[in-house]
Amino acid sequence: MALNLNIVENLAGNPVGGERQGFRESHWVSGGADLDLDKLVGWSNTKLHIQGAWFTGENLARDVVGNSISFQQTWRPVSGPRLTQFNIEHDFGRLNVTVGRMALNSYFNNSPLNCNFMTNASCLTTYGPISDIGITAYPNSSWGARAKYKVGAHGYVEAGAFEYNNDLNLKGKDGLDFSLGKGSGWLIAGEIGHMTTFKDERLPHNYKVGFYLNTDGGSSPYYNAQGESYTATGTAAKKLGGNRVGIYGLVDQTVSRAAGNSKRNLALFARAYWNVGNIQQIDWFASAGLVKTGTFIGRDEDTIDFLVSNTHFSDQEIDHLRDVRAKAGGTGSPHADEIVGEINYGFAAMPGLRIMPNVQWVLNPDPVYAPKSTKNVPSTVVLGLRIDLKFEKFFGA
Repeated sequence: MALNLNIVENLAGNPVGGERQGFRESHWVSGGADLDLDKLVGWSNTKLHIQGAWFTGENLARDVVGNSISFQQTWRPVSGPRLTQFNIEHDFGRLNVTVGRMALNSYFNNSPLNCNFMTNASCLTTYGPISDIGITAYPNSSWGARAKYKVGAHGYVEAGAFEYNNDLNLKGKDGLDFSLGKGSGWLIAGEIGHMTTFKDERLPHNYKVGFYLNTDGGSSPYYNAQGESYTATGTAAKKLGGNRVGIYGLVDQTVSRAAGNSKRNLALFARAYWNVGNIQQIDWFASAGLVKTGTFIGRDEDTIDFLVSNTHFSDQEIDHLRDVRAKAGGTGSPHADEIVGEINYGFAAMPGLRIMPNVQWVLNPDPVYAPKSTKNVPSTVVLGLRIDLKFEKFFGA
């Protein structure tokens, strides 16, 4: 049995830009267990995964700056406890199958490099699919099944189906509503990839391409049922038929490494997401950056991390935000491209304890959470601090 208990703390303040200046704190405490059912009940190659978390805190982006891309990856719109995972995994050899309660983004379009950052443009998943497609993302989960088949030594093909039920995310549900068949659609995901590690080659890599599909078509970002602006007319957004569909690609490539068996290295990465189904909030997202592991003499576990991303909003979303601004007495439209960046230093203070001061910036912040603004939200600089504590490593368990 493997147990884990983690605390992640995020502190963020914006001395420059935004609707105003301020400071916010958010954190989560998560714990879980991976139970070997072969040892417990004699089910060979089978594991039971259980995970829960407690979230609390406030959001600098929403509360102070006014934009929708959070600077704090620990903040969630519903605070309090939540059962985040409860599923069974069985390994048939080349085929691995998981069934139960889970989040789609735990299995698709992810990388260990994503959470070397504090910005929600990177951690926990590439920005866009949650708002556009409605994928379930940690800590929210639903009933699902996922199968992964190994191809050759390092390749794989993966597919999954997850019930889409937004009501499970409501306050008071706590991840304990196990109802099935009450959702409004199904999330389908597929991915092919090729991955290697330091055990396999000197400069390992991680390449992935995949898709998301939601049979719930969502709502129009701009139109009502009569083909008019729902914001300007004060009516409801039009429900869309068809599907929400997105495709994505992910590349991690180690490009240099210190001599011998050292894991001091430099890795470059890039991510991309495109909405190819119903028009939603975002047309596409792209990011690129680097992770330098091993910084100064004797600091082999420290990292220097850099990321820059571009979120391109759809024409309908920009028209909607223009109408919101007009109702507040302003004129003009916000920028369609929001540039988010982060540079940080990950200081491995002790086994299990990582301290990560960071500087984030956002050019052309979207005004999604600044409905009373009559002009563009000023570009913003954020000073942040992330602290990760993994108890099992900290206490040598």
